[in-house]
Amino acid sequence: MTISKESVTEKVTKDTAALKEVAAETVENLEKLGKDAQQKVTQAVADTQKKLEAETDHLNEQVQDQVQNFKQDLVQRLDVIKTQFSTSQKDLVELADFLKSELSLLVKELTEVGKEIREDVSQISTKHKVQLTETLKRSKEHTLEVWNKVTTKQ
Repeated sequence: MTISKESVTEKVTKDTAALKEVAAETVENLEKLGKDAQQKVTQAVADTQKKLEAETDHLNEQVQDQVQNFKQDLVQRLDVIKTQFSTSQKDLVELADFLKSELSLLVKELTEVGKEIREDVSQISTKHKVQLTETLKRSKEHTLEVWNKVTTKQ
């Protein structure tokens, strides 16, 4: 039994075509996986950002509510204090000065707390973005490794 050169060439051509088809399908699958991974990471970043924004809004609302409650409580206490003190102009000026200094300190403290909350949210957001970026990078590197393996086997 002799094998003709033409039949060997034909078989090699068919095998090469089959390998190229498998490689093309693999590349297509890898591209789809890469796109899917990128979409998932992008969606995760967007979802996380929305959650962080919602939580920040919620915290801001809570702080505003507490400030509003404090103001109402302060007004009520001032009314009580006014009835207990004499209503001389000097006493009222001293009381007003005292209240201004106390409120200034309170506003300063609330401003600092607000800044700390914003910094914390920013740090959490940054850390999450770094983690997602690293995940995407690893996914890309893995895809490239698989691609290189496929292309070197041809």
